[in-house]
Amino acid sequence: MAAKPQLLDWNEHAGARQLQQHLRDGGIALLATDTVPGLAISAAVEGATALLAACKGSDPQRPFSLHLRHAAEMRALVPAPPPGLARWLARKLPGPYTVVLPRAWVALPAAWEWPWPAVGLRLPAAPEYLRFCAGLEQPLLMTSANPPGQPPLYGQALASWLEQRPQVAVAVDLDHQDEASASTVVAFDPLPQLRRGSDEPGTLKPGLRVLVVCSGNTCRSPLAAAMLRAELAASWGVAAEQLAALGWVVESAGTYAMDDSPASEGSMQVAAEIGLDLGQHRARHLARVLGQGWDVVLGMGANHLAMLPRAQKGEWFDLDGDEVADPFGGGVGRYRAAREHLQQAIEERLKAWSLWP
Repeated sequence: MAAKPQLLDWNEHAGARQLQQHLRDGGIALLATDTVPGLAISAAVEGATALLAACKGSDPQRPFSLHLRHAAEMRALVPAPPPGLARWLARKLPGPYTVVLPRAWVALPAAWEWPWPAVGLRLPAAPEYLRFCAGLEQPLLMTSANPPGQPPLYGQALASWLEQRPQVAVAVDLDHQDEASASTVVAFDPLPQLRRGSDEPGTLKPGLRVLVVCSGNTCRSPLAAAMLRAELAASWGVAAEQLAALGWVVESAGTYAMDDSPASEGSMQVAAEIGLDLGQHRARHLARVLGQGWDVVLGMGANHLAMLPRAQKGEWFDLDGDEVADPFGGGVGRYRAAREHLQQAIEERLKAWSLWP
């Protein structure tokens, strides 16, 4: 029977300091998380990916996940997420999730080696892990402790595997180790994909259901909704038709709309000038759509928000609280002025939806 590796107690001051120094020096450690234990190496160590792959016995091209030290590090590494993603990440992490993001979305330090086109981020919720990592200067590259393609190891099987890897410092009590599930893996490419786990599809979507409201639903709100969809799609790098796969639904209605009326000629003209087509739009009265589960209703003015029931969240379309002037009955210049106001308001709103909570 293989001898159990010597345990470094990371809950004890001396053990934690010894383990932290081992990682600073480029060593590999077995650490507990809120899911399965993982082999860890400092992400800042030269050749970290090759060292960890050699220890695990895996293909160096197989990606590892970056285990963060605290929520502030996640915000620093993903400083400009597309709209809705920051709020979604803050709901999932800390927790038993690995979130895989395109490399371009993550601000990794230039000195780090990162040979993969995507970045897997983990922020375990285990208090012991967070307390220990608070004493480190860098996040950790981690992978499960097991032969490649095999389930995670536990107890004596893990001890036997570690016996062949004496360079690994062990901070997991193998005699009192509970089996656990691996993290749920959600990848954005840029549409969300569940790569591991059993989460419901709806929980993977970071978008909001947004209703844009004006008076007649023929001038301002159909133009605003079309522009908002276009800007959201551009921010995510998807086609407007793919927004629903991200959870983004943007519709429009009017407080005094005559159902099935087309968009006004002025709105159709100024929409066409920026490549948008309102030809299929048909007006809907606010009462017809209020019960459809909107996360937020955006009103062009105070009179539109006043028509909402108390339970429905409503906000000004313009975050500064300035009403978007109604161009109805005016010339094309008034419609262009409304479009420019809407564009400015959309830019500010997308910035707000991209902020970390």
